[in-house]
Amino acid sequence: MTSLATLIYYPRSIGLLTNGLFAGISLSMNCISVPAIKASRDPLPSFIKTYKNASVLAITNIFIGTAANAVCYYHTKSNKFLYAAVLTFFSFPFTVLCIAPVNNQLFAMEKLGDSYDRNKVSKLMEKWNKLQTFRTLTGIAAFVISIA
Repeated sequence: MTSLATLIYYPRSIGLLTNGLFAGISLSMNCISVPAIKASRDPLPSFIKTYKNASVLAITNIFIGTAANAVCYYHTKSNKFLYAAVLTFFSFPFTVLCIAPVNNQLFAMEKLGDSYDRNKVSKLMEKWNKLQTFRTLTGIAAFVISIA
């Protein structure tokens, strides 16, 4: 007979890893990437490149982390895994509903070439960073719950 700890060892490990990676990516975006992008002479291409690279990893971590925590909840019925799964998944609809409109404005400005309004980019980056901060806090909360 397999013990419960053995049964959830792999999904719990995967959940911890993906929640930790997502929290780290998110925090890095807020504290490192956004200030560097804003300090850049040409912030828009810097944002586009950074976002496209980070988003693939972030989205992967969101879905794998949600699934791993859901599997742990299914086997244990422990609310901590349910909360971790919900907080992890929350980043996806939040991104679609709140951050994507800002991204779309930035991506549309990319088509203007070098003639884009740098002040508008700066304001959109401020808005994006505030929204990202909320997503970062939910990611960190999911990670903290996962290790508890």
